[in-house]
Amino acid sequence: MPKTLLIGLHVLCVFSWMSLSVGAQTLYRYTDKDSKVTYSDKAPQPGEQAEPVNVEKGDRIGNTVKLGTKDSKGVQQQFSDIKARSDTRVADREKLQKEVDEAEDRLTRARKALDMGRDPKEGEQRIVTRPGGNTVIRTEEYYARIESLELAVKKAVEAVAAAQDKYNRNAP
Repeated sequence: MPKTLLIGLHVLCVFSWMSLSVGAQTLYRYTDKDSKVTYSDKAPQPGEQAEPVNVEKGDRIGNTVKLGTKDSKGVQQQFSDIKARSDTRVADREKLQKEVDEAEDRLTRARKALDMGRDPKEGEQRIVTRPGGNTVIRTEEYYARIESLELAVKKAVEAVAAAQDKYNRNAP
Protein backbone atom coordinates (compact mmCIF):
# COMPACT_ATOMS: atom_id res chain seq x y z
CA MET A 1 0.00 0.00 0.00
CA PRO A 2 2.65 2.58 0.81
CA LYS A 3 4.34 1.87 -2.53
CA THR A 4 1.06 2.50 -4.38
CA LEU A 5 0.56 5.74 -2.46
CA LEU A 6 4.10 6.84 -3.32
CA ILE A 7 3.57 6.11 -7.01
CA GLY A 8 0.23 7.96 -6.93
CA LEU A 9 1.85 11.02 -5.35
CA HIS A 10 4.63 10.89 -7.92
CA VAL A 11 2.14 10.75 -10.81
CA LEU A 12 0.15 13.62 -9.26
CA CYS A 13 3.32 15.73 -8.99
CA VAL A 14 4.26 15.04 -12.61
CA PHE A 15 0.79 16.02 -13.85
CA SER A 16 0.80 19.13 -11.68
CA TRP A 17 4.19 20.16 -13.05
CA MET A 18 3.02 19.55 -16.62
CA SER A 19 -0.13 21.63 -16.14
CA LEU A 20 1.95 24.52 -14.74
CA SER A 21 4.38 24.41 -17.64
CA VAL A 22 1.49 24.33 -20.14
CA GLY A 23 -0.17 27.32 -18.43
CA ALA A 24 3.01 29.40 -18.42
CA GLN A 25 3.35 30.96 -21.84
CA THR A 26 6.19 32.90 -23.34
CA LEU A 27 5.51 36.38 -24.65
CA TYR A 28 7.28 37.42 -27.85
CA ARG A 29 8.18 40.92 -28.97
CA TYR A 30 8.03 41.59 -32.71
CA THR A 31 9.30 44.73 -34.47
CA ASP A 32 8.07 45.21 -38.04
CA LYS A 33 9.71 47.15 -40.88
CA ASP A 34 8.00 50.40 -39.73
CA SER A 35 9.52 49.96 -36.23
CA LYS A 36 6.10 49.18 -34.77
CA VAL A 37 6.45 46.93 -31.73
CA THR A 38 3.91 44.17 -31.20
CA TYR A 39 3.66 41.67 -28.36
CA SER A 40 2.20 38.21 -28.95
CA ASP A 41 1.96 34.87 -27.22
CA LYS A 42 2.41 33.07 -30.57
CA ALA A 43 5.81 31.61 -31.33
CA PRO A 44 7.61 33.15 -34.31
CA GLN A 45 7.35 31.46 -37.68
CA PRO A 46 10.58 30.33 -39.32
CA GLY A 47 12.39 33.43 -40.61
CA GLU A 48 10.55 35.92 -38.33
CA GLN A 49 12.57 37.99 -35.90
CA ALA A 50 11.10 37.89 -32.39
CA GLU A 51 12.58 37.91 -28.94
CA PRO A 52 11.07 36.31 -25.83
CA VAL A 53 10.02 38.72 -23.07
CA ASN A 54 9.38 38.14 -19.38
CA VAL A 55 5.69 38.47 -18.62
CA GLU A 56 6.43 40.59 -15.56
CA LYS A 57 9.40 42.84 -15.22
CA GLY A 58 10.15 45.86 -13.06
CA ASP A 59 10.37 49.33 -14.51
CA ARG A 60 12.85 51.97 -13.36
CA ILE A 61 10.80 52.99 -10.34
CA GLY A 62 9.99 49.49 -9.13
CA ASN A 63 6.45 49.10 -10.48
CA THR A 64 5.54 45.83 -12.14
CA VAL A 65 4.81 46.21 -15.82
CA LYS A 66 2.32 43.67 -17.17
CA LEU A 67 3.10 42.86 -20.80
CA GLY A 68 0.24 40.42 -21.31
CA THR A 69 -1.64 42.37 -23.99
CA LYS A 70 -0.92 41.92 -27.66
CA ASP A 71 -0.98 45.64 -28.42
CA SER A 72 0.88 46.68 -25.24
CA LYS A 73 -1.76 49.28 -24.30
CA GLY A 74 -1.33 48.35 -20.65
CA VAL A 75 2.35 49.23 -20.83
CA GLN A 76 1.66 52.44 -22.73
CA GLN A 77 -1.00 53.40 -20.19
CA GLN A 78 1.35 52.90 -17.25
CA PHE A 79 4.12 54.93 -18.88
CA SER A 80 1.67 57.70 -19.76
CA ASP A 81 0.61 57.73 -16.09
CA ILE A 82 4.24 58.09 -15.06
CA LYS A 83 4.67 60.94 -17.54
CA ALA A 84 1.52 62.65 -16.24
CA ARG A 85 2.81 62.45 -12.67
CA SER A 86 6.16 63.81 -13.82
CA ASP A 87 4.48 66.69 -15.66
CA THR A 88 2.45 67.49 -12.54
CA ARG A 89 5.61 67.59 -10.43
CA VAL A 90 7.31 69.90 -12.92
CA ALA A 91 4.28 72.21 -12.95
CA ASP A 92 4.17 72.24 -9.12
CA ARG A 93 7.90 73.01 -8.94
CA GLU A 94 7.53 75.83 -11.48
CA LYS A 95 4.59 77.29 -9.53
CA LEU A 96 6.60 77.26 -6.30
CA GLN A 97 9.60 78.82 -8.07
CA LYS A 98 7.34 81.53 -9.49
CA GLU A 99 6.15 82.36 -5.95
CA VAL A 100 9.80 82.67 -4.81
CA ASP A 101 10.63 84.89 -7.80
CA GLU A 102 7.62 87.14 -7.18
CA ALA A 103 8.51 87.50 -3.48
CA GLU A 104 12.10 88.40 -4.39
CA ASP A 105 10.81 90.96 -6.91
CA ARG A 106 8.60 92.56 -4.21
CA LEU A 107 11.63 92.70 -1.91
CA THR A 108 13.72 94.42 -4.58
CA ARG A 109 10.95 97.01 -5.16
CA ALA A 110 10.53 97.60 -1.40
CA ARG A 111 14.28 98.16 -0.92
CA LYS A 112 14.38 100.53 -3.88
CA ALA A 113 11.39 102.48 -2.50
CA LEU A 114 13.17 102.78 0.87
CA ASP A 115 16.38 104.00 -0.75
CA MET A 116 14.52 106.52 -2.90
CA GLY A 117 12.39 107.66 0.03
CA ARG A 118 15.21 108.56 2.42
CA ASP A 119 15.32 112.15 1.25
CA PRO A 120 12.67 114.29 2.98
CA LYS A 121 9.75 115.39 0.87
CA GLU A 122 8.45 118.92 0.87
CA GLY A 123 6.97 119.74 4.25
CA GLU A 124 8.78 116.91 6.07
CA GLN A 125 11.60 119.05 7.46
CA ARG A 126 12.11 122.43 9.07
CA ILE A 127 15.23 124.47 9.16
CA VAL A 128 15.89 126.24 12.43
CA THR A 129 18.26 129.19 12.17
CA ARG A 130 20.52 129.76 15.17
CA PRO A 131 23.47 132.02 15.75
CA GLY A 132 25.92 129.06 15.73
CA GLY A 133 24.50 127.49 12.57
CA ASN A 134 21.31 126.13 11.09
CA THR A 135 19.65 122.93 12.30
CA VAL A 136 17.46 120.66 10.16
CA ILE A 137 14.59 119.06 12.03
CA ARG A 138 12.56 116.36 10.33
CA THR A 139 8.86 116.07 11.06
CA GLU A 140 6.90 113.14 12.45
CA GLU A 141 5.43 112.55 8.97
CA TYR A 142 8.94 111.88 7.63
CA TYR A 143 9.71 109.32 10.35
CA ALA A 144 6.29 107.65 9.92
CA ARG A 145 6.87 107.35 6.15
CA ILE A 146 10.36 105.88 6.63
CA GLU A 147 9.03 103.47 9.25
CA SER A 148 6.33 102.36 6.79
CA LEU A 149 8.93 101.78 4.05
CA GLU A 150 11.17 99.81 6.45
CA LEU A 151 8.16 97.71 7.52
CA ALA A 152 7.44 96.94 3.85
CA VAL A 153 11.05 95.75 3.41
CA LYS A 154 10.79 93.60 6.55
CA LYS A 155 7.54 91.99 5.35
CA ALA A 156 9.07 91.39 1.92
CA VAL A 157 12.10 89.67 3.51
CA GLU A 158 9.72 87.45 5.51
CA ALA A 159 7.70 86.67 2.37
CA VAL A 160 10.88 85.61 0.51
CA ALA A 161 11.91 83.38 3.42
CA ALA A 162 8.42 81.82 3.57
CA ALA A 163 8.32 81.23 -0.20
CA GLN A 164 11.79 79.66 -0.16
CA ASP A 165 10.84 77.47 2.80
CA LYS A 166 7.64 76.38 1.03
CA TYR A 167 9.67 75.59 -2.10
CA ASN A 168 12.22 73.57 -0.10
CA ARG A 169 9.51 71.60 1.71
CA ASN A 170 7.16 70.99 -1.21
CA ALA A 171 9.17 71.04 -4.44
CA PRO A 172 9.00 67.56 -5.90
